[in-house]
Amino acid sequence: MLFSIYRTGISPPPVISFVQSEALLNHLEEAISPDIMPLGAFNRITGTDDDLNGVKAVFIEAGIHDSLGLIKQVRTVNQGACIFVLVTRPSALSSVDYHIAGADYCIKLPGNVQDKTNLLVRTLEESRWNHPPLQLRLDRTKLRLCSAKKTLELTHTEMMIIDTLLSAPHHVMSYQHILKALASTIAFHDLRALEKAISRLRTKIKNAHHLKLIFSVRSFGYRLRRSSVCW
Repeated sequence: MLFSIYRTGISPPPVISFVQSEALLNHLEEAISPDIMPLGAFNRITGTDDDLNGVKAVFIEAGIHDSLGLIKQVRTVNQGACIFVLVTRPSALSSVDYHIAGADYCIKLPGNVQDKTNLLVRTLEESRWNHPPLQLRLDRTKLRLCSAKKTLELTHTEMMIIDTLLSAPHHVMSYQHILKALASTIAFHDLRALEKAISRLRTKIKNAHHLKLIFSVRSFGYRLRRSSVCW
């Protein structure tokens, strides 16, 4: 099976789409850029990992054969690519499955054509793929989250939350595993207390660094924005 590879703009990142629906591919092309230029094709059977190593963005249609395997194949050689899963119909897999496998965004697309395009455009504009990378450093000793220009003071609880998510595979962790990881040093009496702590931390980081760093994974837990924090 062949999948299209595209390049947008003058000096843009390469983009691969694993999409079987021609209609969805058309929406995707319209959302990315009005002047997309096809560069070639990636063959799942004969393509090599080198073909995926330099990719900056990957779009995968949910429900295609071995969609989780595609995500894992990309992540094996490319931790920095921004992976978008596009959901157009009911699937046996949930957004949690895709996030755990390494996806950054799982987008449930509406049926209306214009609404679908608008949602794709909005998600792309808000994604890290479409913005200059902001590298933050977590100082676990001094309890700080630092960029090149600003230092944000953290409480011990806030540092531990970020550190726990940063240590998790693909920076995704369930509510229960977060509570368990923090239990030795921080006592959260219930899930609501954790949710309030993370909500305050999100706002604090957004105000200081103008970045949404922690995302909710519905009915599961939280994930940390990929390629944004290091120790």
